[in-house]
Amino acid sequence: MNSLSLLASVLVAVCAMLPAVAGDTPASALTSAEMNAAALVETSYTAYLMAYFGPEEKLFYAYSHDARHWTTLNDGKPVLDPGVRLRDPFFNRVNGKFHLVHTVAWDTTQICHWESTDLIHWNGGPIQVVPAEQKRAWAPEFVYSPKEKLFYVFWASEFKGRNVIHYVTTKDWSDITPDRAAIYYDLGIDDIDLDIVEHDGTYYAFHKPGTVDDMMNNLLLTSRSLNPKIESFAKGTNGRDVLPGATKPIEGPEVVKLIGEDRWYVYGDPFHSPMEAWETTDFVTFTKIDVATPEHSKHCSMMPITEAELKTLATAYPSPRH
Repeated sequence: MNSLSLLASVLVAVCAMLPAVAGDTPASALTSAEMNAAALVETSYTAYLMAYFGPEEKLFYAYSHDARHWTTLNDGKPVLDPGVRLRDPFFNRVNGKFHLVHTVAWDTTQICHWESTDLIHWNGGPIQVVPAEQKRAWAPEFVYSPKEKLFYVFWASEFKGRNVIHYVTTKDWSDITPDRAAIYYDLGIDDIDLDIVEHDGTYYAFHKPGTVDDMMNNLLLTSRSLNPKIESFAKGTNGRDVLPGATKPIEGPEVVKLIGEDRWYVYGDPFHSPMEAWETTDFVTFTKIDVATPEHSKHCSMMPITEAELKTLATAYPSPRH
């Protein structure tokens, strides 16, 4: 067995031990062995993968070694055509498996959920998350709670004539039905595009409140719990405006943690110009940074991957021009 194959075998074994390999996990939810395993896996990451959509409502990939300068895979062509419209893709790795969710259309109360072990072959399909009279289910995302062994799945649907963030919890995605959905929080105004990351026991929620006419920025809410019955993200404010110099109108906030560092990039998706990003080390101060994203890319999601995973993807989706 060569060194690359050995590394891949070790990673598969370690990933099986972890409640959540990618993304932030509250330290209190992990055992000492799990924390050591998580540290081992993080040191094995060498690159970042971006999922996005473009003028074609399909899945596209790009990769980067610094999470700022991105190179397309598959020569800039789609890597997945699910047979339905695909907008606002979000993916992450949980318990050694990749999960992908996305918006299906403007006017459906379904989302799509897919699972994969290699980011190439996907199984899944549509899930209706709210009753048809709620008109839409936009920009779904999820966060996995290792302590509860639950996915918190959230999206925006209509409530009292405005877009409100709804949610449902699930252990395996098989029991999501419209009657189980509930309002996650309600600001009293339109609200879409929720993205949540955890650091030191606090959940940081970036979101897009207001309408296009409001010209509001992507704002930041916080909570000490994912469970709204314990603490809500809504605390009488629309959130803190922490991203200076944003090109408005802007939406689609997405956060990526840098490998091996307590440093994060927060991306935003302006309506009429390329994506923008900000850097933070404490979720208090944010500095705008230069980024180079794929042409026409919209509403991205990003996660760390290993060099072996990148090589597999580059083989499956070559880009001769690069």
